Order: sequence, then structure tokens, then C-alpha cells
Amino acid sequence: MIEAANADEEALAIAVALRETLEDAHKTAALATPDRTLARRVIAALDRWDIAVDDSGGDALTDTPAGRFARLIAEAAFGGLPPVTLLALLKHPLFRLGEREGGHDRAVAALERAILRGPRPRPGTAGIADALARFREERPTLHRRDPRILIRDADLDAATRLVARLATAFAPLERLGPKARRLGEIATAHRAVFADLASGRDGDAAALAGDDGAAILTAFEEIAARPAGDDVEVAPADYPELFAAAIADRVVRRPDRHARVRIFGLLEARLQTVDRMVLGGLVEGTWPPETRTDPWLSRPMRQELGLDLPERRIGLSAHDFAQALGAREVILTRAAKIAGVPTVASRFVQRLAAVAGQAAWAHARARGERYLAWARSLDAAPKTIERITAPQPRPPAHARPTSITVTEVEHWLRDPYTIYAKHVLRLAPLDAVDTPPGARDRGNLIHDAIGDFSKLYPDRLPADARGELIRFGRAHFTPLADYPEAQAFWWPRFLRIARWFVGWDAERRAALTRMQAEIGGSIDIPLKSGSFRLIARADRIEQRGDGHYAIVDYKTGQARTEKQVRTGLAPQLTLESAILRQGGFAGVPAGASIDEILYVTLRGGEPAGEACPIEFQEGTPDTQADRALARFTMLVARFAEEQEPFRSLVHPMWRARYGDYDHLARVKEWRAAEDDLGDAA
Repeated sequence: MIEAANADEEALAIAVALRETLEDAHKTAALATPDRTLARRVIAALDRWDIAVDDSGGDALTDTPAGRFARLIAEAAFGGLPPVTLLALLKHPLFRLGEREGGHDRAVAALERAILRGPRPRPGTAGIADALARFREERPTLHRRDPRILIRDADLDAATRLVARLATAFAPLERLGPKARRLGEIATAHRAVFADLASGRDGDAAALAGDDGAAILTAFEEIAARPAGDDVEVAPADYPELFAAAIADRVVRRPDRHARVRIFGLLEARLQTVDRMVLGGLVEGTWPPETRTDPWLSRPMRQELGLDLPERRIGLSAHDFAQALGAREVILTRAAKIAGVPTVASRFVQRLAAVAGQAAWAHARARGERYLAWARSLDAAPKTIERITAPQPRPPAHARPTSITVTEVEHWLRDPYTIYAKHVLRLAPLDAVDTPPGARDRGNLIHDAIGDFSKLYPDRLPADARGELIRFGRAHFTPLADYPEAQAFWWPRFLRIARWFVGWDAERRAALTRMQAEIGGSIDIPLKSGSFRLIARADRIEQRGDGHYAIVDYKTGQARTEKQVRTGLAPQLTLESAILRQGGFAGVPAGASIDEILYVTLRGGEPAGEACPIEFQEGTPDTQADRALARFTMLVARFAEEQEPFRSLVHPMWRARYGDYDHLARVKEWRAAEDDLGDAA
């Protein structure tokens, strides 16, 4: 008797008991249970030993490879080819589309990285093709660290051909449009797409080769063959759920006559003989089943009509139990809890325990504990767990970065491991699949619009400055046409930003002799061996009438505080000022003086924008710039030494925030250990 703590432990103990029988090459074993969930768990547990199982219960057609493939086709076609569903379809083992298995792998990978990660393309194959064409046009302008720039041209060409073939394959379903159609008509088009997507290079459909393929083909034929008078009108958007419901009751059985492990239902178990029989799921409500009182027919009415009484099922299950007990070896199993709810042992088990006697039953339970111990030991954690420590990678000197942008210096100070992962390992984070446009996209759109406007009119504003800025905004907001929610939310905010910015810019320019926008600059910092380059791209550099300069940075999020800038944790603008003072920006002489460091927040609320000058409590912008450069020089010199590690989260700004590379540094593991030690102290 095996009394497991939960359903998972019960299934694993049963799998161990079945596996033990196979040690004798001439023995057979079987599990008899009315619980199909338990049967599936046991099959999954036996997979770890690659044991073939003959399951008489079979699989629901919807859960077979061919059934899932057909459902994915319907969901993809009538859902507008959403990226998650489309990728599941393209990566399905039955997907061929004129090639051998895996023949489209590189094209699918290129398609995923190019357009399916990040914001969703427009619906349908036309939207996918349009998004891919736009990506190919914009690809030369991508930043050199954008992971999409690494996609090979040959793979992009293959992705383009794949999209064209997908458009041809999905045409029968996409041509149906939104109008309601007969179920048979939609099923006929569905079958055509199914066969096309599953057909390999030799013309044979891989999805139709197995028993599940034959079953799904029969289902298509039966649905399509319904007489017109018996057919129903279905909106295409409702077809995927209706199709799944139509094939839900179909079962595919794939008997394996050579398997020595079998799974039986109660009826099949009566007719079979095996060396070891495991009776699983022996809890009330499962074996025996619950008795349900008929809400419409009383007991006398059922007897008068010749219908069985509710208790008859209990009698039959008792007969099944007694029959199964006749095997040479019998193992009884139950779970103390199922889905967290305590269970009651089957009345048959309780009666058997009473008849057997306390000593015999205790011996049976003790023998069952052996299987539980084996099952628990399979996935048991080691007795001593070594606490993981924060990573301290020390790459060789030649692999360490030799240049960095001012925007990355903050990451270097707060989390050096980010610089290690990005510049030494050269890993770039990928966007999640099918993500809506976020704060970063909004910031880029606003930055680009204002940057282009300022570069075109550096000397004086046009007559209709607001209208001109809005024109730039419309051009940059064009990609949001595919995302009406983001367009509706962000565009009014941009209009308010444009109104505020033009007024602020006009007032600001009155005291300027020169303004440069989106200007790049750099300086070289000498080291013991070689040099290190600090690179910047300033949003705006202003030269005033008195010859002093101002550094302006646009923020669509939160501006940095004076304390963060002064203490060096947010050194972007002070380092840009240092580059300016060193003559690193074109057209600015070395030794220039900085009069102001300014953040301009652009959120589009009330107020739409706000100027946030950094007024230092100590020193001047010039002295703070020199101080920031001195600190950065010391930082570069320290990390040029091979013994200096790139630690993780040295000065984190947000303790609860999860960074792009924190999973590589296994932050949650070693930080949890640190928290435990801190609590203990």
C-alpha cells in the first residue's frame, strides 16, 4: 500500500513500481485507474527512462500533435497571426511548408528577431510582410549594438520568402473575411491550409502520416460533409473555439503491442492479466465514483423506466477492484491531498485494511514506503546546499572594454556586471515577443522628433515653429499607426509637449549665440598601456552671449537629482561637460566654461514640460565636470587591471528592479542568501 502526500508523488511512486518490474525481462506490469489525469502523470514520469507505454485510454485528439497543429492554424489565421501563436505554429514539429523538418529554422529565427519581438505587426500575412519590408529598409540605420543588426542578409532573404509562402498558404482562410460562413465551408478551407503547411519537400503531409493525422483528416471530412440544411453559420472569429469543441470528444489510441507497461481503464483491466497490477487513485470520488442524485428522475421513476440506480456504478467499481486484486502482485496507491485538498481513502481500501488486520496492513504500508522513498530520492536536493555568492568575473586585459558612452557610465558605477555582459561577453538583450510599445519607444519618438527639429533650425525658429515640430512628430509617430491605443494616448501628449517646448525654446534662444543639437563628441583618456575613449551624444549644447556654455538633456522620465549628479552616481551631464571642456565636441574650443547643466522633462501632462537645472550645493559646473572626469579616469584605470572584478549591483538604485543581465548574474539567488544572513544577524 502506497500512501503518497500528493498526486505528483503518487504518480512518481507508481512509475518507480512499474519500472522495477521491467528489471525482469519476462514480466509485465500495468496501472489500472479511472483517473486519466493520474494516468497522464505516470506516462510523463516514465518518460525519464524512455519506457514505452501502451495506454488503452488514448489521447484526446485536441492534445495530439496533429490536433494541436490544426488548432494553431485556426487561432493564427483568425487572430491576425499574433506573434506568440505564429511562432508556436512555425516551430511546431509538423510544420513543413515545402521543406524537410527544420528546413525553415533559420528563416523563422530571423523573422522572430526582426519583427516578432517587440511591438506587434499589423494583422495578417500582409502586416507581417509590411513589417519585414520596413525593417529591411531601416536596418542600415540601427545602432551597432542592436542585436537585430547581426541578422544575416541570407537569413532575411529566407524570411522574406517564408512570409510570401505563408501568404499563399493562408490565403484560403484569409479570403473568408469577417462575414459569417457555413461551418463546412470554413472547415474545407482550414483543411487546405493544414495540408499545405504540413506538406514537405516530397509532397507528403507529415501531419497526416500518423493515427492522429488520420483522425484529424476524418474530423475535417465529417464537418465539411454536413448537409447544408444541418450546417450552421459561424463568424470566422468564433471558428477556432468551435472547431476545438467539435473534435474534443474524439480519442486517438496508439496501441504498442511490444510495450510491457500498460495503462488500463477499469473495464479493460478486467480482461487482462499482468505480473504486477497497480491500482491507482483509490480515493472517494474517484474509485469508487461519486453517486449523483438525478435532479429530474426519482429512484422509483428510474426503476419504472428501467434505468440503473446511482449506486450501481459503485457496485461495478467494487467488482473491478475485486477482479484486479487477483493479479500475482498488487500495489494499491492513493494521494493524501489532490490539488491541495485532503482526500478520503476509498471505502474498498478501508474495508480491505479492516479484513487484513492491523499487523498485515502495517506490513503492506511499510512495503509501500520503499517506493515512496525511491520516488522522493529521485529529485531530492543535496543535504548540504552551498550558498551562491555574487559573481566576480575577471576577464583578461585584452578583452576589457576600451570605449564606452556617457550614458553607460552610470551602469558601470552601479552595476559593473552590466558592462561585463554587454562589452566583454557582447550580449544584447532581446525584446519579449509581442510587447506593446513602451516607455522606451515613447522616449525615442519624442527625442527623435525634437532632435530633428532642432538640427534643422539651429540658428532661428521658423515662422510656424509649433506646426513644424508637429510635422516632425507625425513623421516619427508613423510606426504607431499599427498601435491605435498607443497613438491615441501618446499623440495628444506630444501636442502638449510641442506647445510647451516651442515657447520654452523661443525664450531660451533669446540669450544664445549658438545652439547645436544631437552632436557627437569624444575624448581619449591615457592609460598605462593604450587609451580609453569616452563617447557622448549631447541632446543640446548652447553657447551664450558671454561665451559660456550650457548642456541640456531631454528626459521623458524622471530627471536626476542634484545629489545624484554631485555624488557621481548620475554622471552623464558632468561627463558631457568634461568632454566639452576638453574640446571633444566639434566647434567648441578646449577650455570652454560650463555655466549651466539642465534636464528638461517632457511628459505631456500638466505641465507638459519642465526645466530642471542642477544647482550644485558645492562648486560650479566646471569644477563638478573636472571632478567627474577625474573620478572616471580612476575608474577606468582600476578596471584596466586584470585583478579588478566586474561585480554585480555595487550601488543599485532600485532594489526591487530586475535588470537586463541580472538573471545571468543570478542575482535572485545570491541576494536571497545575503538577505537570509542579514536576518539571522
